[in-house]
Amino acid sequence: VEQLAALVGIEQDIFKPVRTFSGGMKRKLEIVRSLIHTPKVLFLDEPTAGLDPASRRNLWAYLTGVRQEYGTTVFLTTHYLDEAEQSDAVCIINKGKIVASGTPEQIKRALIEDYLLIISNDHQALCLELERLGLSFSGIGPVKINLNGHTAHEILRSISTPLTGVTTHTPTLEDAYLEIVGKE
Repeated sequence: VEQLAALVGIEQDIFKPVRTFSGGMKRKLEIVRSLIHTPKVLFLDEPTAGLDPASRRNLWAYLTGVRQEYGTTVFLTTHYLDEAEQSDAVCIINKGKIVASGTPEQIKRALIEDYLLIISNDHQALCLELERLGLSFSGIGPVKINLNGHTAHEILRSISTPLTGVTTHTPTLEDAYLEIVGKE
């Protein structure tokens, strides 16, 4: 019990009456209670809601260890998509219906491709060159170029217009979620 209490930062308070706990401490106690018997299947509803960053990080490290050491299956609901991205499988639910499911990578790749954002002082020349090269692009300021199976290096090497800025973007689960839910 003390080890789990230390994990979420309530080791000094674990034997105090619960009625003296703040809301955050009660949340941490709920987590300790759910983990104490090392279950084979663990259901967690918003497990890190209200946790400070250190406790949140410690909890995820512990859950990863429990999954690896004991083979525990963890089901969780979360609005923190960076946390969901660590999962083996994800279901995105919108208005009570599953609108996407699969590995985080499958969901991301089905909806959004990697792309480049490039900036040139000669925007018009850049756009003309990209058209000539047959590259799919959009943008008024920074130009967004979908990689479409090309590498960023290949695309950049083919552009002769001087560039002042280049950023690569790999989609996140949050990007995919916004792509799905933003359509409704």
